[in-house]
Amino acid sequence: MDAATTRCAEEFLRRTLSPLAQLLEDESVTEVMVNDPRAIWVQRAGRVERAPVVLGAEALQAAVALLGRLAGRGPGVPGSDPWVEARFDGLRVAACLPPLAPGGPALCVRRHRRLRPTLRQMACGSPGQAVALARLAQAVRRGEAILIAGATDAGKTTLLNALCAEIPPAERVITLEDTPELAPDLPHHLALACDPVSGATIRDLLRLALRLRPDRILLGEVRGPEAFDLVQAAMTGHRGMMATIHASDPPAALARVESLALCAGVPWPPQALREAVARAFDLVAVLESRAGVRVVRQVVRVAGADPDAGYRLHVEADPASPELADRATAEAGHRPARACAEPGGCGVPY
Repeated sequence: MDAATTRCAEEFLRRTLSPLAQLLEDESVTEVMVNDPRAIWVQRAGRVERAPVVLGAEALQAAVALLGRLAGRGPGVPGSDPWVEARFDGLRVAACLPPLAPGGPALCVRRHRRLRPTLRQMACGSPGQAVALARLAQAVRRGEAILIAGATDAGKTTLLNALCAEIPPAERVITLEDTPELAPDLPHHLALACDPVSGATIRDLLRLALRLRPDRILLGEVRGPEAFDLVQAAMTGHRGMMATIHASDPPAALARVESLALCAGVPWPPQALREAVARAFDLVAVLESRAGVRVVRQVVRVAGADPDAGYRLHVEADPASPELADRATAEAGHRPARACAEPGGCGVPY
């Protein structure tokens, strides 16, 4: 939704739920979680902590109803379900009412980060992180396809934003997202976003983007049948695609692309699908959060797929392995940076 609607939502939340106003205005707070009117938690600097505030049950219910009306569905809209999931400009909101939440209205507000750290800032002086990020930057410049995996809030979109700086400025880049978060500083960039009113999905946007003469397509998150179209596009010569996906490690990320591609309903022999996924992506990067800091855990190259053994993966960078990091550093001619003295030792703080 647009900025005006977002301001309306934020203003109402501050006015109706005044105890949350200070939390919503705190730039270090990225998420506010209301389990019930007396159990409120926040994520601050990557750590979840309980907030010493209490809300009125009626005010909380009124706020959830208004969010439903602003979103055009959910609580507050006659005939709708007692829950709402809405994406405003810079905010993502999920909420529900009893009986779904027996303890009282529940609400979760997530604020997208405004900061856009660079790859150098993400390395934070760690030689292992610097090597991993250098591998990814080199892959972007070469036009290789990268799948970025990790859990919620691991920094997948942050890394994708930073990698955009390595894209040659002459290329036409099209970004596809549910909620606009990617902000590549590129002269030839077209942003496409889903529209719940018209029903336009990521899959619709991907099909449209393929007809808009892209040099590169960046997909904010693979989460449905658009995985099939993404793999098909990669196999038909669309180089340099990048996407994020929720997964814990490289094999799980590729396997999830497989399962999501099957949601498209196109009959595809399992081994043929696996081989197609292996050809679609050159690298898989896995991120994680450690003590409030986001780091690259591993970068692997997809070398193919076997009928029984699954995907053939070669580790290109592993910051946790000093031996591998030293070898990669020597191969790349990279000069190690001074070790970071901050908690977590490397990565991007929240």
